[in-house]
Amino acid sequence: MISRTTILDDSDDARDQGHYHLLVMSPDSFSTVPLPLRGLLTIGRSNKADVQIDDPLASREHARLHIGDDGDRGFRLEDVGSANGTRARDAVIRAGELVPVAPGEAMTIGSTVLMVQHNRMSVGRQRLWSHAYFETRLEGECERAEASGGGFALVRLSVELPVPWTRVAPVFSREVGPPHVFAAYGPNEFEILVIERGEAEAETLAAAIRAALVSTGAPVRFGIARYPRDGRSVDALLGRANSRLHPTDRGPEALEAAPADYGPAMAKIHEMASRAAAGNINVLILGETGVGKEVMSQRVHRMSPRAEKPFVALNCAGLAESLIESELFGHEKGAFTGAVQAKPGLLESAEGGTVLLDEIGELPLTVQAKLLRVLETREVTRVGAIRTRPIDVRFISATNRDLEEEVSRGSFRRDLFFRLNGISLTIPPLRERISELPALARQFLARAAEEAHRRPPALTDEVMALLEGYSWPGNIRELRNVIERALVLCEGAELSPDHFPMEKIVSDRIAKAETARPPSPPSPPSPWSPANGANGDALGSRRPPTTDERQRIIDALEACVGNQTRAAAMLGMPRRTFVSRLDQYGIPRPRKS
Repeated sequence: MISRTTILDDSDDARDQGHYHLLVMSPDSFSTVPLPLRGLLTIGRSNKADVQIDDPLASREHARLHIGDDGDRGFRLEDVGSANGTRARDAVIRAGELVPVAPGEAMTIGSTVLMVQHNRMSVGRQRLWSHAYFETRLEGECERAEASGGGFALVRLSVELPVPWTRVAPVFSREVGPPHVFAAYGPNEFEILVIERGEAEAETLAAAIRAALVSTGAPVRFGIARYPRDGRSVDALLGRANSRLHPTDRGPEALEAAPADYGPAMAKIHEMASRAAAGNINVLILGETGVGKEVMSQRVHRMSPRAEKPFVALNCAGLAESLIESELFGHEKGAFTGAVQAKPGLLESAEGGTVLLDEIGELPLTVQAKLLRVLETREVTRVGAIRTRPIDVRFISATNRDLEEEVSRGSFRRDLFFRLNGISLTIPPLRERISELPALARQFLARAAEEAHRRPPALTDEVMALLEGYSWPGNIRELRNVIERALVLCEGAELSPDHFPMEKIVSDRIAKAETARPPSPPSPPSPWSPANGANGDALGSRRPPTTDERQRIIDALEACVGNQTRAAAMLGMPRRTFVSRLDQYGIPRPRKS
């Protein structure tokens, strides 16, 4: 469903005074169009319509919405002789008749429902995005926050009872305005990128949505994750939000392959971990984001003599420098503003146990110096204290950074690096241990299905081949997120490729194919240029053929199991142009006799 607006009297002043918008709801998406004080909107499938709706039962010119045409602030709906009729308040209206409609009353064209709403502020352009688009925006926001030192929040929400989309869409259109981004995660499951202006904005937004949905009879659950406190990558944030949406008492120890499924590399890592666990030596765990460093740290703790004592983890990247110091070492009453009572730090609370310093490469240099002293003296000094306290803890550190390079750059202390690196365990990425993927995928699926109180659908050979051919840049955490979302999308007895992020999978396959293919010799100059059809129109379809493009099309078709529409989308090419390329390159069309 696509909306555009070319309405009369559409000045900013008119919209601000009117505070009305037209909510357009299809069965699985919505968009909003701001309304003027007066004017006329045409509605239909035509790209010339002011409000264009993608509904097979809509005529090219289907209806008109009259706004304040009698000098008042009312709204009147007119059917202009459509083939399948228009309904207002669930009653068919006669062609040419002007039927008054009030804000909140439904106007129906086919399966599309339109509703005038009075908003508290001008909402502007708004729509429900796809999960693929949402991930792209989330990745961009991570990069922006990394560069600026800012933060944002990810809100995952699930409407617990099946309710009509037309009941929940008005709530989201009213509560989730720019600059926030709203997307569909699955049936009755949504996600919001909250561009926070304050620390409590995500909670405030979630509370407003909860109250509004509960009032319509639609109870809802939330899971909130913040950058950088809960993660610095898309998969880390999604994983944390999902775990808070579906809390469980089981820890991450269940989220690893069984020993029989280990490849040679992981078998060696686990053997080294077992040896390290038996002693008291500090352990440094290295590996890409999402490979399971925290899982490995808990495994070392469980196999150690300290297993019955506390295991405490601190994400060094998620707190400001002053807060990291207070969290690690504790503080005395009055040590700083807000310290109304004394508080022991994590090092004291883990007495006799294990402390995981996750993302140790993000630790500020000033805190590194104090941590080094703790490692040397086995004593801790609370912020604002004058005496030290003895501690007995084992340190495990984890990072995705190259600490030796950080040492050479001067951003990590060499002496601290040697203290932490008693023994190092480097966990290989998932793409180098694909033999573990089937066991991990089935385990994630079984656990997610159990939490959803349903029988796990089957993982077919086709799906497994699809998963094994993907590079998994987000590693095990990405695999878990993908499997959990596939379960949300699946309503049958087995998972299919449609339940997985084909955009990423196909793009990854094409990128790998292009990397493996030897470079082509430079082509001679051609009279064709982007100006003669780069946008995929009829002129563009006549451009000279190239070997590289032909192979990309074949790769896309293979990855999409012959689905031309999906293959065209993966290549960023209009379907009409894609089909003409098939004929131009002599590629058999899978659905053309």
